[in-house]
Amino acid sequence: MFGFRLVKTAAVGLATLGMMVPQARLLADAPQAKVEAKKSTVAKIPDISLTKGGTMTGRVCDHSGKVIEGAKVNLKQNNKVIGTTTTDKDGVYSFSNLKSGIYHPVSGNTEGVFRVWSEKTAPPSAKGHALLVMGENGARGQFGGIDPTLVVLTAGVIASVVLSAIAIDRIDHVSDQVNAIPVSP
Repeated sequence: MFGFRLVKTAAVGLATLGMMVPQARLLADAPQAKVEAKKSTVAKIPDISLTKGGTMTGRVCDHSGKVIEGAKVNLKQNNKVIGTTTTDKDGVYSFSNLKSGIYHPVSGNTEGVFRVWSEKTAPPSAKGHALLVMGENGARGQFGGIDPTLVVLTAGVIASVVLSAIAIDRIDHVSDQVNAIPVSP
């Protein structure tokens, strides 16, 4: 009986410890370097200069820099799609008859944000075209970098250990009741 209670206490203690210890630190390959706080900077929206006819041009490529031919690109302003096009063999797209303002070119799960200026009012830092890197937005905010399968598996193991400890306690209790029955001569 003492052995079963020890196992139960150990199982509950390990389950509690498993829930309290951050899993990401246990899975790290090497000790983490000391992280220093940095000043946060306001995200800068890139400036793009329109060409004659109010044309905004851009290029779609993947994370390695390879251009993507035939990618569908939607242009949004104020959450409303105002134009749709596809990229050519060089990954280039264009939208005409635009005015100055904030535009969001969207291709797949990637969305860019650009401040577009007429060619006469554009600041010197304005670029001539927009660049969309496919998959760039999709790589952010993915469950803290931990595989969801691992989280479910860890939760399952902890639950099975706790349930096993409870079952062992029940078995121990029944065993005590059986041992308390008088033995016939």
